[in-house]
Amino acid sequence: MKLIFKPFSTPRGKYVYDRETNNIHQVSDDEYDAFCRLKKGIETKSDLAILNSFQQKGYFPKPILELVMHPQDHLLDFHVNNKVEKVTMQVTQNCNLRCLYCTYSGTYEQRGHSNKVMSYEVMKRSVDYGMNHSANSKQIDFGFYGGEPLLEFENIKKIVHYIRKNYPYKKVTLSLTTNGTVFTDNIIEFLFAEGFNILVSLDGPKEMHDKNRVFADGQGSYDKLMKNIMYIKDKYPDFFNKISFNTVIAPGGDYKCLSEYFNASDVIGDSVLSTSLVSDFNSLKSIQYDDLYYVNYGVQRTKMLLAALGIISKKEVSKFFSLELPILARTYNDFGCLQNLSPAAHPSGTCIPGARRPFVDTDGNIFPCERVSESSESMRIGSVFTGIDIEKARALLNIGKITEDECKNCWNFIHCTLCCNSADDINELSKNRRLSYCESAKTGTLNSFITICLLRENGYLFEEETYNV
Repeated sequence: MKLIFKPFSTPRGKYVYDRETNNIHQVSDDEYDAFCRLKKGIETKSDLAILNSFQQKGYFPKPILELVMHPQDHLLDFHVNNKVEKVTMQVTQNCNLRCLYCTYSGTYEQRGHSNKVMSYEVMKRSVDYGMNHSANSKQIDFGFYGGEPLLEFENIKKIVHYIRKNYPYKKVTLSLTTNGTVFTDNIIEFLFAEGFNILVSLDGPKEMHDKNRVFADGQGSYDKLMKNIMYIKDKYPDFFNKISFNTVIAPGGDYKCLSEYFNASDVIGDSVLSTSLVSDFNSLKSIQYDDLYYVNYGVQRTKMLLAALGIISKKEVSKFFSLELPILARTYNDFGCLQNLSPAAHPSGTCIPGARRPFVDTDGNIFPCERVSESSESMRIGSVFTGIDIEKARALLNIGKITEDECKNCWNFIHCTLCCNSADDINELSKNRRLSYCESAKTGTLNSFITICLLRENGYLFEEETYNV
């Protein structure tokens, strides 16, 4: 049976990743060349002798994976009915902005903006559904999403009162994603009093933010947003501390300029900052980032590595990389762990649909999360009125089944990040569509492996660092 491993190198070392033991081995030049030949199936006796020396130590064993099946498959019904962790409600499909990259902008296989709102009755059913299906979850989060959810503030306020009145025994957290342009004192005071965690979209300095994030009349939204943010920071500093920010880096955006803006911003300060790229899932047009983006990204990432090694000050590192080291540390700490690999296993990218973070649209339909297309029948796995269709949820849980042969022979099986969304072509779940994302997923994992090895080569000790993930 074919062994599954991945040779790779850094400027200072040669390595081989062993999938079956989930370990990275530093090897000599001769050993590296041997593994490269073994990978190509043109091994010599000396190559086999080198392999045998590793196998005698328990490394590079024959693959044990026989069947692609999620380890929680037999418990799916239990998870869906007892372990819901978060329910995100699409309280409205309306928005006062018309962001050019929005998945509802008309450039995706997705529904567009509309005046549909979630009725209070559907909101109650969504809350009841979450509460009745989370008995084995220590807490549950209710998220409010749009469109722009604060356009339906009165209904949000009513449903929060409903939660507090009817479920006082359950630990509940509340979250809301907003464009930040419709805050009022009344809204701020209520959200703060109820302990909401707020995510605000901010795409950098005025010129860059206003390039994509515009009102329905085409006017930029930056001035209105920043006026609100500065007002909140001045008058409601404790509430400001509950706000985090997300930046969408659009094609053509100046990564260097964005980094400098957020690093120098007195307004954002030490607030949590996350980033995302424009999604290419179900996009009707090609999403292309230019060479300048990748060059500037590489420069900023190099600064992060230099700061980790103490060569430059952490103040010089872009805030965009605040979570990079914790994520790398989690990968490093997982080496040697085989929880994702057994005779029946599944690539690691998928969550448990219907339990991890179900998304409820304005009509009460349930989807795995807010990132999938609401136009996809495959992604519509139930409703708050009828519950989850277990077999549709099972198909998404075991999405790797449609690429089983390729997955069983893939070195990236344990570290794969592809979820069910990668296979959705709206009309059906597509093997070819899922396979089209494989190379980018492998590249991401390989870059993480190389970065970990580079840091270790230069004396960085993941074991001695403390991370807040």
